[in-house]
Amino acid sequence: MFLNDGQCLVRFFPERGGPPVDYDFAAFPVARELVVWLATAFAGATAPAGRRRTTSSALSAFGLLRRFAQHLASLNRPPAHPAQLRAAHLESFQLAGLGRPNLNRELPTLRSVLRFAPDGAGQDFLARLASKGLERNSTPAASYTTAEFDRIITTARTQLRRAADRIFAGRELLARWRAGQIDREAEPRVWKHGELLDHVDRHGDVPRKDTRWGRQPDHCVRPFGAGRLMADLHLTYSDVGAAGVLLLCLTGQNYSTISTATATHHRADGHTGATATAVVDLVKPRRGRDRAHMPTAFSSSAPGEQGRSPHRLDLHTPFGVYALLVDLAGPARARVGTDLLLVFHCSSGVEKARGFRTSLPNSILGIWGRGANLRADALGEDGLPTPLVIDSRRLRMSWLERHQRPVAHTERTLANEYLARNRGNLAEYQKVVAAVLEEQLAGARAAQVMRILTAADVAEARHTPETVARRHGLDPATLKKLLAGELDTVLGGCTNHLASPHSPAGEPCQASFLLCLSCPCARATPAHLPALIAVQEGLEARKQEMTPLRWAERFAGPVAQLADLLASFPTATIATTRTEITAEQRALVERFLTRGLDLT
Repeated sequence: MFLNDGQCLVRFFPERGGPPVDYDFAAFPVARELVVWLATAFAGATAPAGRRRTTSSALSAFGLLRRFAQHLASLNRPPAHPAQLRAAHLESFQLAGLGRPNLNRELPTLRSVLRFAPDGAGQDFLARLASKGLERNSTPAASYTTAEFDRIITTARTQLRRAADRIFAGRELLARWRAGQIDREAEPRVWKHGELLDHVDRHGDVPRKDTRWGRQPDHCVRPFGAGRLMADLHLTYSDVGAAGVLLLCLTGQNYSTISTATATHHRADGHTGATATAVVDLVKPRRGRDRAHMPTAFSSSAPGEQGRSPHRLDLHTPFGVYALLVDLAGPARARVGTDLLLVFHCSSGVEKARGFRTSLPNSILGIWGRGANLRADALGEDGLPTPLVIDSRRLRMSWLERHQRPVAHTERTLANEYLARNRGNLAEYQKVVAAVLEEQLAGARAAQVMRILTAADVAEARHTPETVARRHGLDPATLKKLLAGELDTVLGGCTNHLASPHSPAGEPCQASFLLCLSCPCARATPAHLPALIAVQEGLEARKQEMTPLRWAERFAGPVAQLADLLASFPTATIATTRTEITAEQRALVERFLTRGLDLT
C-alpha cells in the first residue's frame, strides 16, 4: 500500500498470474482516516492470506468498498474516522441497496473484507458486522481432518498409479507392435490395437473421417473407443486432477503455482544415487515481480532413481510424483510444444473442446472429488455421510497444519495468518502442542541449570576469593577472570571451553550459547542479568513469529531454564535491571537470537 502526496494505492498481484493492478482509494469521498482504514482492509483481504485472490474478486471487493464509502458520504452527518462508524451505517447501507442485485452476497463480502481492517471501529458497528444476517457466503478454508486428508491422498495416489500402469502398458504394446513381435493372424485384435496406438503416437489423434456431423472416428476405432485409445498413451482430465491433488497434498504449494509448474528442472543430486532431488523454478506472481520465481526442491525420501516399473513408482514424495509426470506427459508436452508439467488429452465435448490441454482447469479439483465419490467425516442432517468437497485452499491448510512449516511465505505469516484462521483440527493441534510443551519442560527441569554467583558471592570474593571459588567448583584465578568479564559469552561466563559436554574432549566448544543454560562449565553473575532478561523476552516475543508447535519444540525448554535462573534473583532487582538494559546489550542479544554469532 502506498500513502504519499494525497495518494492511497493498493497494488494487487493476481493469484494466477497477469500484471499487477493498482487500486486507487484516494478518490473515495470520505475522510482521509476512513480512506486509509478501508484501503488497509482491502490490502489484507487481497494479500496471500486473504480470500480475494483473483482479479474478478478483488475488483468486486473494491467496488463494494467504494459503494460503501459513497453511501457514508451521502449521509447528513458522515463519519470522519473509523471510531464514528455505527451499526446504523450498516443498516442504512443495506436499506439503500434493496433494489440492487446480489445484495445478499454483498453484505457477507463486506464483512469478509472489513475483518482485515485495523482496530478502531465502533463496538456496535463491529457487533452488527458479526451478527446473523451478515454470514459469510462460502465455507472458511479450514483444514481437512486427518482421516479426510489421508483419504484424499490415498485416492489420488491410487488413480495416478493406475494411470501409470495403463500408459506403461500402452507403450509396451506399441513397442512390441513396432518391433513386429505381434502375430497379426494369431492375435488380430491385439495387432489392430497396436496399429491404432501407432497412429495415435504419430498424429496425436485416432483415425478420423469427414462426415456431415464433422470429423468422426473411423469405424475401425469403435471396438476400442477413441477416448480409451488416447488414454493408452496420454493422461486424461481425471488423471491430471488426481496428479494436481497429489502434488498439492505433498508440497503444500498454491494451486496456481502447481498449475504453472514446468518440466524443466535441475537434478541437484546429479543422478549419483543419493537422495533424488529436482530443483524446479516455481512461480507465484503474488509475491511481486522481483520475488515471483521460487527455486523449489522436490526430494525423494530415500536414495535411488525413479523407476519405470509400476511396482517401483514413488508416489509418496514430491520428487516421485514430479518425475513420473515429467515422464507420462512427455509425448503430449512435445506435441503441444509446451514446457508445462501438466499436459493431458481431453476426449469429451465438441470438436473444439477436444484435444490436448495444459495446466489445471479451474473446476478440475471439484469435478475430480465428485468423481472419486469421497465422503466427509461429518454426517449430514439426515445422518448420512456428506460429499467431501475438494478445495485447494483446504488442501494447503491441511499440509501447513500437518507439517507446521511455511511454504512460499514467512513463518510469521504461517503462524498469524494461515494457522490462526484455521479451526479444522484445533483441538487435536492443541493436544499435540501441550504434549510437546510438557515434554520440553520436563527435560529442561531435569537438566542441570547453570550455576549462579549472587551479589553476596561477588562481594565476598573481594575479600576471600578462595572460599567463593571452592564453593562454586572453581580455582581463584578462574574466578577472578569470571568476575572481570574475561570469560563472558552471552548468557554467562565459560570457565573451561575445552571441557564442554557438547564437543570432543580437549577441543573448543562450538555449541549454541543457549546450551550454556545447562552446561556445567557455565557460571552467571549479576553482570549477566541484563542479557538473561533480554534473551527471555526475545524468546517469548518469537511466539508471535512462529507456530506454537515449532516454538514449543525449539524454545520452551530454554525459556523454562531462564525462568528458573531468574527466580534466583530478587524480583525488585529484575524489575530495575529490565529498565536499565542498554541498547548495546539488546543489540548483542538480537545478534545472538538471529544466529549472527553462530560459527559458520
